[in-house]
Amino acid sequence: MVEFKIQLEESFVQTMGYQQIETYLQEFMQKAILKLAAQDILKDLENIELENDKEWQVSRNLAWQQETHKYFV
Repeated sequence: MVEFKIQLEESFVQTMGYQQIETYLQEFMQKAILKLAAQDILKDLENIELENDKEWQVSRNLAWQQETHKYFV
């Protein structure tokens, strides 16, 4: 694990509160991890041709048959 140190003005920490700042930083890291994962997924999607995938076509047709009653055709 890598540790980063940041310097904050004392008045800022007093205003926001140490715990609140720590919570914001943890939330920021969670969002950053999700964004990286989403970027990896988008890269993978560029190489996948769902329209030519037989399993995907079967699943799509089964889902349509299951849900078709909800739509006017």
